[in-house]
Amino acid sequence: MIYYRALQRSRDLSIDAVRLLSATSLAAYPAGALLLALGPPSLGRAVGGYGLILLALIAFAPLIGSSVQRIVGEDAKVLDEYELRLRGRALSVCYAAFTALALLLVAYAAIASDRGLWLPASYDQFSAVFWGIFLYASVLPTALLSWMVERSFTCGSQ
Repeated sequence: MIYYRALQRSRDLSIDAVRLLSATSLAAYPAGALLLALGPPSLGRAVGGYGLILLALIAFAPLIGSSVQRIVGEDAKVLDEYELRLRGRALSVCYAAFTALALLLVAYAAIASDRGLWLPASYDQFSAVFWGIFLYASVLPTALLSWMVERSFTCGSQ
């Protein structure tokens, strides 16, 4: 997984905000990429696809340096015992989820190659797949951690 380590004190975001932002980012990017990849090119499709990708990046930006993201990205020696347990659980589930997504992607590629379904064929399409994987690797640990803690959880005081 990919982490960002903040140099200054982390920002406080509510758990509901982290959940909403991470879910938006994780849903908007693939929707935008698929909108661009499938079907004939048109101005409306391009605006919609790039708009969704931009929405995914805008939703991801506030998560960088947030107090929830700090738990998955910080040095272990800086975290307290509770945060270490949360991080361990989140990373374990994230590893399983990311592995499952990779296996589904490979299974789809195998089926798509036999059935003539869509597969990336150009540099732009492979680039979209790469950046989608990069975004998921960056957001997934924080997203899963936000769903593992109670709504009243706060860790911005560290």
